[in-house]
Parts: sequence; C-alpha cells; structure tokens
Amino acid sequence: MTVKQFFKGTAFKCLISLLCVLLVCGVFLTVMNSLLAVSAEERFERAIGKIYGKPVRTEVLAVENYNTNANIEEAYKIRDDGNYLIKSKGFGGFDNGTVTCWVVVELSGGSISGIGKVLIDSNERQSYIDRVSASALNQFGELYESGIYYTQDLITNATVANTKTAICNAVNGAVDFVNAKLGNVTEDPYKDFDYIANIQTVLSSHIYNAEDPVGESVIFTVVSSGYGHASNFTSEITVNVSDGTIRTFEVTACGSTGSSFDTTAKNNVAAFIGKDLDGILAILGGNTAYPGNGSGAWLEAGASESTYSLYNAALFATANYEKCVPAPDEEGGEE
Repeated sequence: MTVKQFFKGTAFKCLISLLCVLLVCGVFLTVMNSLLAVSAEERFERAIGKIYGKPVRTEVLAVENYNTNANIEEAYKIRDDGNYLIKSKGFGGFDNGTVTCWVVVELSGGSISGIGKVLIDSNERQSYIDRVSASALNQFGELYESGIYYTQDLITNATVANTKTAICNAVNGAVDFVNAKLGNVTEDPYKDFDYIANIQTVLSSHIYNAEDPVGESVIFTVVSSGYGHASNFTSEITVNVSDGTIRTFEVTACGSTGSSFDTTAKNNVAAFIGKDLDGILAILGGNTAYPGNGSGAWLEAGASESTYSLYNAALFATANYEKCVPAPDEEGGEE
C-alpha cells in the first residue's frame, strides 16, 4: 500500500474521526470542569448556609495547629453570635484517610460551652462516609462537657470505627484550636517523649509503682493510633525499671475490623514480653515503619495492621519508662 492509498483508505478516516472525537471531548470536559468547579469561597458559603441558614458576619482567624491528629484549614469568629467556625481535617481514618469537617464551637462567658453543628465537608478514602448520619454528628453537641476528648467509641450509629476516629479527631482539633485562642492551652506531658508519632498521648497515662512486690515498675495505659484498616488500641503495659523489659502486656480495647483480627493481635503481643527497647526494635529489623502485609517481616500471619498499632505502644513504653521514674528527693534520696 502506498502512502497515497493509506490517506485515502478507511483506516486513516477512522483514525481522523477518533482524534476529532477525542479533541471535542477534551474541550468539552475542560469547559465543563471550569463551569462546575466549586471555589473555596463557594464551599464556605454553602457551609454557612447549611449551618446557619442565612448569611453571617465572619472574621478570618490565623490558622495554627495544637493537635497532631488534626489539621486546621480555616478558622472564623462569627460576629453575629460570638462562636467559632472551624474547618478541621481529622487524621486516622480508614486506610489512613481523613475526614474534613466544619465545626461550630460555642462560647459562653469567655469559655467553650458546647459543640454546635458538625458538618462533613470532604474525605479521603472513606468508603462508608455516607453512613454517617446527622443524628451521629449531633452527638458531639449532646455529649459535650468541659475537658471531653471525643473517641470513636463515644459516637454510636455512624460507620466503621476508623471513619469515626477521623471525625472525632477533626472535632477535637477544632476544640483545641479554640481553647488555645482563649488562652487555655493544656500542656501535653508526653510531648518530649520518644516514639509518640503513633500514640494518642492525650488519652494515655502512666503510674510509677515503687512498691511493686515483683520489682519497681512503670505501668502504662497506652492508646496507640490505628493504622490502615485498624482503629485505635488501648493497652496496659508493665515495664520493669531494673532492665526496661516488658513484664506484662494486656490489650484492653481493640480497634480491628473483626473479632478474629482482635484475637490474633492480642496473641501477637506475647512476642513483646521480656523485651526492652532494642528487643522491640529488632522485631522489625530496627525499622519502625509498617513493613507491609505479607512482607515476611511480621510476627505471624493475620492482623498485621492491628499488631503494628500494638508494636508502637510497646516502643512508647520501653523507650520512655525512665522518664516516668521520679527523681530522688534531695534530702532522703540516693546519693
């Protein structure tokens, strides 16, 4: 076939027709995308309409973050009622995703008095976000009390635990932001501790037990952040002060997606018993990053994401037990 015959042939005509169709479709999609795109200002006005039902006067506030589990994206003081409207992105969702919410933080007498409307703005990788009902979001206001820290177990009839965790983190982040603006910044006692990136420090605690009959110990209650499909786990971990090894490790609240994974994760913590920080790190070859399901670097098959959450709790406890031992008294203490 000659070049001249090719240009006169059916194949060339089909190719040209296809290119024309693609060109027209591309132009159409570009135009429609521009016409249908929603600007940040339009999204804000829509949120105001859903929350207040009318235009309100707002004052833009400088954005700062006071909670590692959330990111404040926008913040406003509502001049009409004196409340705050915060756009907060909560981390810790399903598949390590996020949920961004508009949160009305109500004020009275110069302090937070409640949570008003909570409205979901957007999400990343939350498959069941449509299951979050208005009644579930209303619980933030119904349950509010001074000092509350919302967790996924408090909010009922919403969706899978991970998505609820992200929503709770968004609301907690908004509350912490407003409290900071009011001068009520709560110091995190664990902010200078090691391996806190995957720990819910505000929910964690410890007790130093000098009278432990087995030997001086530190008993941690650690809430570790979920990973992937798993949500938060709560563990009670006893660390021997004498050598920094884990004496006991009990999982008291699970965050897996099913009971069989909970059971497997609980069984996996047996590998942590008797190990110090170096021993815990050695489980993953000194690497604290999630190794990946089926990588061959895990304790046993199944519940690897859940066990990774517990692994982080073990790291936190063994790395920081010495910081929890009180310094000797100047007069009666050791020389």
